[in-house]
Amino acid sequence: MSTYGDQPWHEPDVSRGLAQWMPDDDWSMFLTGANKPVVALDIDGTLGDYHRHFLNFAEGWFGRPMPHPEEARHGVRLSTFIGVSHREYRDCKLAYRQGGLKRTMPVYPFAAELTHNVRAAGAALWICTTRPYLRLDNIDPDTREWLRRNDIEYDAVVFEGIDEESKYGDLVSQVGLARIIAVCDDLPAQLTDAQDLGIGTCYLRDQPYNRGDNMPGFRVTSLEELWQAVEVNIGMWIERR
Repeated sequence: MSTYGDQPWHEPDVSRGLAQWMPDDDWSMFLTGANKPVVALDIDGTLGDYHRHFLNFAEGWFGRPMPHPEEARHGVRLSTFIGVSHREYRDCKLAYRQGGLKRTMPVYPFAAELTHNVRAAGAALWICTTRPYLRLDNIDPDTREWLRRNDIEYDAVVFEGIDEESKYGDLVSQVGLARIIAVCDDLPAQLTDAQDLGIGTCYLRDQPYNRGDNMPGFRVTSLEELWQAVEVNIGMWIERR
């Protein structure tokens, strides 16, 4: 599901009207902002320091020290990393989500500047997150408040899909594949999904838990570095128009 600004955003019904006879790749021209390229950014672990923030909460929840986030390794589940059962981890994560902790997650340096720059350069910025807004009423308002507090500019937000479609699958459905010039995520599985959908330029936000062989996408170690790359992507798209 996605929202545009502060309002729910629904995919056009292509079974009726003009879109009925349009080629598959052309109906997206009827969407708001269809003349702009799209840059998609994840939140947790990409724009914000989720894992450090969650581990600080988990330390109080379980009443014992947690490992340092820099010790995380690719392929190790977070429950295993912190030494609890997966059910205990899920209970802790639910308490973290329900308690409004997402509002206070630290933001990474240059996050606000990145989003401002992307939009000023002529691209639309879509936030794509797997946060389960349908299962918890506070997910949407907590997410928007975090974005507001940290001066994150955006054009729309895509939450976890309601139809078993991935967040990047929802993005492709909403804006059309041709307009998506770059996505950035910290989770290799998400970038693999984006690549499988045909999204050509994918950036992996460097984290201890995604360092390994044969990781998808182009690794970026900071949001400043990401902007340098995305600025080129936007310029190339504009030149082709």
